[in-house]
Amino acid sequence: MNTGTKLIKAHVGAFETFRTYHSHLELRKSFFDFFQSKKHEIVKSASVIPLENDGSLLFTNAGMNQFKSLILSSTEPRRVANIQKCIRAGGKHNDLDDVGKDLHHQTFFEMMGNWSFNDAFSKEEACKFAWDYLVEVLGIDSERLYVSYFGGIEKLGLPEDRECKEIWKNIGVPSHRILPFVAENFWEMGAAGPCGPCTEIHYDRIGGRDASSLVNIDDSVVEIWNIVFMSNVRDSSGKIYNLGRNHIDTGMGFERLLSVVQNKNSNFDTDVFIPILAKISSLTKKNLKYNGSVSSQEDAVFRLVADHVRASTIAISDGAIPDGTGNGFIVRKMMRRSFLQGNSKLGIDRFGLSDLVPTVISTLVGVKNVYSEVEKSSDKIINIFKEEETQFWKTVDKAKKMFDVGANENKSSTISGRKAFNLFETYGLPLSVTIEMARNLGKEVDEKEFERCQLEAQKLSQKASQFKLPVFAKDFPTHSDKEKYSYSFENGRYAFSKVPTTILQVYQNQEKVVVLKENEKGFVVLERCQFYAEQGGQKSDIGKLLADGRNVFEVESAKKLDNGSVTVLFGRALEPIQKDLRVEQQLDEKRREGVMKAHSATHLLNWALQRSGLGNGQKGSSVDCNRLRFDYSTGDDSLDKSQRTEALKHLEHILNEFIMKGGLTSVIETTLEEAKKIKNLQSDVKEDRIGDSSVRVVTLGSGVNVSVECCSGTHVHDVSIIEDVAIMSDKSMGQNLRRIVAVTGEEAKKCREYAEKVFEELSSTEFKERNKILKVLKRNLFSETFLYSRRLIGSLFLLPIRLGYRL
Repeated sequence: MNTGTKLIKAHVGAFETFRTYHSHLELRKSFFDFFQSKKHEIVKSASVIPLENDGSLLFTNAGMNQFKSLILSSTEPRRVANIQKCIRAGGKHNDLDDVGKDLHHQTFFEMMGNWSFNDAFSKEEACKFAWDYLVEVLGIDSERLYVSYFGGIEKLGLPEDRECKEIWKNIGVPSHRILPFVAENFWEMGAAGPCGPCTEIHYDRIGGRDASSLVNIDDSVVEIWNIVFMSNVRDSSGKIYNLGRNHIDTGMGFERLLSVVQNKNSNFDTDVFIPILAKISSLTKKNLKYNGSVSSQEDAVFRLVADHVRASTIAISDGAIPDGTGNGFIVRKMMRRSFLQGNSKLGIDRFGLSDLVPTVISTLVGVKNVYSEVEKSSDKIINIFKEEETQFWKTVDKAKKMFDVGANENKSSTISGRKAFNLFETYGLPLSVTIEMARNLGKEVDEKEFERCQLEAQKLSQKASQFKLPVFAKDFPTHSDKEKYSYSFENGRYAFSKVPTTILQVYQNQEKVVVLKENEKGFVVLERCQFYAEQGGQKSDIGKLLADGRNVFEVESAKKLDNGSVTVLFGRALEPIQKDLRVEQQLDEKRREGVMKAHSATHLLNWALQRSGLGNGQKGSSVDCNRLRFDYSTGDDSLDKSQRTEALKHLEHILNEFIMKGGLTSVIETTLEEAKKIKNLQSDVKEDRIGDSSVRVVTLGSGVNVSVECCSGTHVHDVSIIEDVAIMSDKSMGQNLRRIVAVTGEEAKKCREYAEKVFEELSSTEFKERNKILKVLKRNLFSETFLYSRRLIGSLFLLPIRLGYRL
């Protein structure tokens, strides 16, 4: 613990001021009320999941993220204020590994801010707003406040910001508390782009002293407000010019300000965290208490668990799903770290940490105007936590058996990092768990080797996601993927033969290799490829490559390269494989059949939407096993909610009536020009076609008024095989654009069975109580009936399609 922290503990509360205690809800309201009175537009927080297709930004990490376009291109003056949800975990700004070690680091935090775009208010007004809010509204002792300003950089032609210094003098800040700094008070968006001088307000947590020498030096004096005067722009050569317009961007950490107005040692002592820490205490077997110590390992874990569960809750409410890539990987990492640390260090029951989630949610749902999405998705969040908990501990137990086998065979005192990494990659077992198990046997793990393996895997994963391989069709003249269409319907089921083929080339790290070793990930190109590569919205096949009946390669995905001319399989070698190896292909047949049903249903949905007048054409789709997402244009959409529900009910009836009648699927390959002449063609002729001059035209059902589309996907041979289609949600995605999510086959059947059960339960219920019960039952439908990705379904179910019109 440094000197500043010790002094805070010793003196906090010794210099009480006249300020009034604010709860976190009161602080939030006072901020909005103040800036509304200053003619600011109050803007809702953007999602923590960025809308931009930016591979470097996993989460929204600053208040200004959603305003980039206004900064760079707007011309109209505009005053804005908001409190933005931010997560700094992964990417350039990453606090993930520092949480718990001190009293202030958090992954999820809230950033209060107000903005002036295009001279909507002046520098003087910005400083006055900040000072008045802190001193007059919140009652913070002005004697504890210090301000810093930009001291100038002569070699860059940037003078001292004397205007700002004079503004603070005129406000009434004594000269000895107005301090010039250089690097600390010049803000930049990046190496190039908007930049400018800034001024900051700092608060002395101790008081009763001259702390001017401690500003930007000691953590007993903390920055609470940063005001950026965005008046410059830096070009790629490093030169700085005038931006031509003036913007002001201010930011203030909500939790830190809360600790100041509540006179607490740290953010974790405020009423945002106190209920969470108290609940963690009740979950520990020994009823451990949080004491706010930096030196205590237990207190560090208290902070880590509180922060990580809080951050994961927010991320999931905004649509993040725990998985193995992107922001989903970070969410899963935070959750698993909480499970592990909570269990091993605090003695929380293996499946007990999900009980903390309702408490976390309760600290957020009171802010209905800001985080209503947390309350709406509360059941979903809790269910995801429970599922992740169950899966994690299953993984740990399974991996432990494998660890024990390897450790007993190894007489050395060191477990290799490669073996530890294989446990991590194959079973998801965290390194910390492996280290703990090794210690129990008197052994240690080669952590440096583990880090090297992890770095190699990360590089491969990044390259794999981009699929930028040196693969060209001219190098593989015998390659073809037409075997993906080779399947038959026999004895009431689809038959997919194990197509024999030859491996034409093996790749790893974007390079050709002689052999892909056991447990290594890489790519293969086959001569006769049976696997469908992701294309036209249809997800790729997965499966296995067999050699002499042995599984030698797990196919995790398939992609098209060289303008769709070559299909490349990505996966992991279970045995060494190399070029010229003869293999048999084994698709995941159940998945392929489910995808075929969903893809054919997508075509029929497009047909039914256009036939009913609800839709004007497809704008995008995603097809997976027995589930689909379909984006469509609506033209002038004047239907209200009840009318749309009735229209969708009718549309679903048309779909299933057509499916029930049955009808064969026909596929022809024709020229591009001939395809354009087909009168009832529902789709635009696109370039993702087989070969250079042909397209596949898929017709579903018999008769004149049937679905006809250009498509390279795989389909059922008869529409009756789809069995059933159930529309789960229909929501607006923007002007004249809507999205339908639907399920097919067995999943649709489950949906209907559940709906009938709901109807029976509600039929005897008083009318006034039905809406309340329906909300609960919608959530149950989410958790009990469907086993597939929540990212696809979301949380909006059209249960009234099956129930509302009957009640």
